[in-house]
Amino acid sequence: MKKHFLLLMALLFLISGCSQSRSEEISVNNPYEIVKGASILSYYDTEDNISIDGFNIVENNLQNFQDKNDNIIVNDDGIIRCITVVNKTVKTFKSISVGDNIDKIEDNYEYEYKTGSCYNVVFNGNIEGDLTNQDKEDNWICITYYSDNNKITSIQIFDIKYGREAQ
Repeated sequence: MKKHFLLLMALLFLISGCSQSRSEEISVNNPYEIVKGASILSYYDTEDNISIDGFNIVENNLQNFQDKNDNIIVNDDGIIRCITVVNKTVKTFKSISVGDNIDKIEDNYEYEYKTGSCYNVVFNGNIEGDLTNQDKEDNWICITYYSDNNKITSIQIFDIKYGREAQ
């Protein structure tokens, strides 16, 4: 009887350990963050403290801003200005990733703004704003989801000022 009890206790311990590791999965809590594996990158990080693999760090220019073939961090004098995600293993705010259906955008946001195959969402801090609001400040964060055939193909995160400069 003691053997069965010990076996049962060992099994319960093993099961509880497995479920605990799943609950420790890193999530994205802010619209200006992304996560890949156990690494979080914030739009507000500097080039010196980037600790995320699988991204090319490039100098600020319009061509790099619009290159959607690689995961890219656009750098301007050591400051991150734009994050472009094309890899399905990178999660963004609301756990939205490349490859997800656009329904996930429509279900998670109140003010998503669609132009062509792009969906745009803006944030004042962590509060979703209306993109058509003419009083947006330069430091508001914009997330642009590019899509094709109802699937997200790439995601860009940048501030309003940088978006205006890149047009």
